[in-house]
Amino acid sequence: MRVYIILSFIVTYWYCIGALQLEFYPGILPDHQTGSRFNNTAWAVITQDPSERYLTYGPYTKAWNTTASSRVDFYLGVDSNVGDPWNLLTVDVNDADMDHILTSRNISRLDFGYGNIQPQIFSLYFTSTIGHQLEFRIFYHCCGKIVHYKTVVNELDGGRLADIFSGQAGLELVSSSVFPTPHGDPSSTAMWNVGTYIKPIDGRWYVFYREGFYAPTPDFCNGIVPLTRIAVRNSTDYGKTWSEPAAVALPGNSTFDNCAALDGAPFYDNETDTWHYLAQCIGNNRRWSLCHYSRSGRNPMSGLFVPNPRNPVVQGGQLWSRICSGTGKHCTLTMYDEGTPEIIQKLNGWFYITFHGWDGPNNKAARGIARTRDFVIYDVDGYDLPNDALFSPLDCNEWNITWNPKSLCVGGGEGSMVKSGDYFYHLIEAPDGTLNCDTTLGEQNWVLGLLRSPTLSARSGEWEQIHLNPAFKPAKKYGCGLQYHRVFRDGNDYFFSMFVIDFGVNNLTMKIWKVVPGKTSFPVIVGYP
Repeated sequence: MRVYIILSFIVTYWYCIGALQLEFYPGILPDHQTGSRFNNTAWAVITQDPSERYLTYGPYTKAWNTTASSRVDFYLGVDSNVGDPWNLLTVDVNDADMDHILTSRNISRLDFGYGNIQPQIFSLYFTSTIGHQLEFRIFYHCCGKIVHYKTVVNELDGGRLADIFSGQAGLELVSSSVFPTPHGDPSSTAMWNVGTYIKPIDGRWYVFYREGFYAPTPDFCNGIVPLTRIAVRNSTDYGKTWSEPAAVALPGNSTFDNCAALDGAPFYDNETDTWHYLAQCIGNNRRWSLCHYSRSGRNPMSGLFVPNPRNPVVQGGQLWSRICSGTGKHCTLTMYDEGTPEIIQKLNGWFYITFHGWDGPNNKAARGIARTRDFVIYDVDGYDLPNDALFSPLDCNEWNITWNPKSLCVGGGEGSMVKSGDYFYHLIEAPDGTLNCDTTLGEQNWVLGLLRSPTLSARSGEWEQIHLNPAFKPAKKYGCGLQYHRVFRDGNDYFFSMFVIDFGVNNLTMKIWKVVPGKTSFPVIVGYP
């Protein structure tokens, strides 16, 4: 690391694995219009300080000598994160030579996950011109104590999945599995026991999945779904063998959940030593909702998760009606049915959750995103959210597939994301015809695409795609021929998993591949068994 004294402030920069990085400490920079030094190297404003001024501007650096996609992280803290929703700050990247703002975002009090001026990271993404002076600015609007601890600028790194994204890595099959109901007839129940989600922790893979027919289905559920619960098993050999199951979440006693809890995803919160599970639930009201379950402790097999007393935490259309409201959206107000939820991450105290939606009147599907602190109250338009669909027909209509000309690609259904380097990689299913499964051979395309973005605020049309989507295609053309796919991480290794189904023989298997050195030609053709 080299340190240069420039005028009266310190700038540090270094190269890390070939990537340029800059770091600025505002307390030793001269560029402020309000506030005062805090703890020697930080800068703070309080309510008595002048408002509507720059907390930090500058430093007019020319050291960012790259045209690569880049990220700036502002480390900020606030005294209180509850109260009014008004914007406290606006952060931006400004090209001072051109007097042009390259990117900007507003930050409200509610965007902070924690109070007590605890440092939290807010990021912006940009590209710039070599040799131009850059500013990384924070504009203070009003109404609170805010601390700016530091600013860090990095080139974006695609991580270990960057090679598979470009086809410059291989896939090694490590296991195949099915999950029959205990003490039942595997041939009659394994086709229902899918909906898997693999979560590695402490040297074990925990697979969460839906388990039907574990008890007689009540008459009032007939014609809806078989009685279904969430179960979990574990494996220590990459899924070659699995333990006996333990129940995670059971159908409840209310009309919204007395038939099934199924699909969805777990999340282990290290900060609170708590497991969360967000599932689809349905009862004899015949309406899909989302239900939340949780339990303390690191072992998810040590007892049932506790239903949230506020269940259902999301009712059909509750989030889509807000996401799709307004102009220029990639979804409509007839979008509903928040399903196949996945908890992507916890950042700044917020859980980020994706889910699919179905627009029956227009025969379109999409995937959206919201965030929550407590799994009860959800935000769809805050910092790092697109306030729009993440994925829509716009993203898949040009794939290398002969889509049904009457429908083309209807959009996206279930999706799975993992963070690799600075990017979120998104593996998502896309059918034609309908989002329902047409199991007649040759009638429906049902393929998986791979996209990526450094930010979850990217809208449909803004995600980068592999050179030739789709990434995975079933060997036989069946609707739902590939389903319940996941991309996940275990330590430094990355894996893809999915069920492949042959409806001609009425059987299926879950396959898991490890990303290894080599090459991959897309699409990968996946066949049973």
